[in-house]
Amino acid sequence: MPKSSGFKQVHRVSEALGILFEKHQFIPEPEDIATEASFNRIIANDIRSSVNLPGFIRSAMDGFAIIASETHGASETTPIPFKIFGTIDIGDQKTPKLSSMTVMRISTGAPLPKGADAVLKLEDCEIVDSNTIEVVLPLTKWKNVAQADEDIKVGDLLFEAGHLMRPYDIGLLEAAAINQIRVMRKPRISILSTGSELIPSGHIPKIGQVVDSNRPAINAWLTEFNVELVKSKQHGDNLEELTRVILEMASEVDLIITTGGTSVGTRDYLPQIIQEIGEYWVHGVAIRPGKPITIGHIRNDAKRTTIVALPGYPLAAFLNFNLFVVPLLEKWTKQVGSWKQKTIVTLGQKVPSVEGMRDFVRLKRDGETVKILRITGAGILSSLTNADYLLEIPEDNEGYPEGAEVEVIILRPENE
Repeated sequence: MPKSSGFKQVHRVSEALGILFEKHQFIPEPEDIATEASFNRIIANDIRSSVNLPGFIRSAMDGFAIIASETHGASETTPIPFKIFGTIDIGDQKTPKLSSMTVMRISTGAPLPKGADAVLKLEDCEIVDSNTIEVVLPLTKWKNVAQADEDIKVGDLLFEAGHLMRPYDIGLLEAAAINQIRVMRKPRISILSTGSELIPSGHIPKIGQVVDSNRPAINAWLTEFNVELVKSKQHGDNLEELTRVILEMASEVDLIITTGGTSVGTRDYLPQIIQEIGEYWVHGVAIRPGKPITIGHIRNDAKRTTIVALPGYPLAAFLNFNLFVVPLLEKWTKQVGSWKQKTIVTLGQKVPSVEGMRDFVRLKRDGETVKILRITGAGILSSLTNADYLLEIPEDNEGYPEGAEVEVIILRPENE
């Protein structure tokens, strides 16, 4: 694509998202893993129980195992005496048969002795001595008892395909003796930061140099999602080498994220590369900052790999990552990104915007109101770290007057 052509079509955010979700391809194959390693994984098929839970009749509380019919007629005025015959604790595997007019001390979760069909709570009897109790309340059959299939029955549907595993889900499957399950594999992602001006972190930049800060930040952001980071690397502005690296990445992953080289300058190669070895669907989105984003796919044999090429300026890169990469990852992993918590604030000044552009304005607390953070510019990293809120102004809105109550994204916890 000739650089002189500029942005052929600038899309609205909703349009660009619609194109991305319509055209991206991600068809993960299933894999078998240990249940205990399945946190935040998506189940590939329905899972049914092959056992009953708890699996045996057990006491639902501490007390005395008893034959319910033998307590009929018991009251405070006419207590019925029973002999104490031993104790059953949780974990006991052998249970004796309960004789008539006897009880056994029993712990919560312990198996009921043979013949018993109820548990008497301690407060519903009088302990006469170490060998005798008096029952003062009649019991119904199975009172205070958990049946063998009270929790789960054989054949019960535990989880449907597509369920996102949580810690307590793992506990249920392990309790049901399911220690291996089939899940969808994690999305595979590679990150490439581009620019001959970039130097590795830990180095002090000289004139014309910039530390590669986008890539570590995006690496960290990806940890919110259960993805596999295949490669994370940096490369200079060389058309042939960048093309080769991107083709190599495309053969291994489901999504490539790049930063830098997306505008219309003489060394902004990403739109040209994507168009030559694939197709770009979007080049330019009506947002400030962050207009020069490119979205498309790379062709590698029969495989099509989605690529989201973010602008190089940090703030523009992070805003576009949240707008376009995060929704894709949320769909793929069923997890939720961090910039989701919102609140209502009162503007302490007028906040203007340009109709037709979606503006993102950094705000700072100022007493009972908020005001525009005056550290601005897409390349100013501290404009996010120093901001308390992020105000998103839609394309058809020319801004807000002083005193307006607006919904904002919380960037810094309000208790800090």
